Amino acid sequence: MKVAIYVRVSTRKQDETNQLPRLRELAKNRGFEVYREYGDEASAKDANRPGWKELMQDASEHRFEAILVTKLDRVMRSLLQLNITINNLQTYGVKLICADIGEIDYSTPMGKVHMQIIGAIAEWEREIIVQRTKEGIEAKRARGVHLGRKKRDDIPIDTIATLRMSGCSWRTITRDLHIPKTTLMRRKPKVEELIAKRSEKEVSE
Repeated sequence: MKVAIYVRVSTRKQDETNQLPRLRELAKNRGFEVYREYGDEASAKDANRPGWKELMQDASEHRFEAILVTKLDRVMRSLLQLNITINNLQTYGVKLICADIGEIDYSTPMGKVHMQIIGAIAEWEREIIVQRTKEGIEAKRARGVHLGRKKRDDIPIDTIATLRMSGCSWRTITRDLHIPKTTLMRRKPKVEELIAKRSEKEVSE
């Protein structure tokens, strides 16, 4: 049987190489021919992952007979999206084989129930993670912890003011000093204040 291997990680901190050896070994032990390996670095709630979209396109063209994944939540964590995916695979005649539970036979009532239970648990786990993340953020805010990007303290305000007074545009300063435009614009009031002070001093002298 010709199969496709799919791996997904949520962030760069995770390592898809932990999934690949297991799936390659599974394919070898079962005597499967691997058509191709697909992968994504994205959340499972995103149904428009590039690797997954390409995989489903190839599945619709009958390039393989089954998809190998380590766990069902590598596919989708939304029960709705999972049902859509399974219906599509059933239409394409492509099986889904999970390393932790084996082949999901969604052609039988028991197989459909099995899939629904696992999908519901995966969705519940995702909601718990989201809720805990929100609670963690709120707890940090309550303690006065600053969230978001740290302000840069290496922006040369004096240099920027000098360049502005010499006729340089903000765009030119952004390019020459390698400072993001949004960061530079946040410093604009301070720069203009410094320019005003320098102008007043030059007039008084």
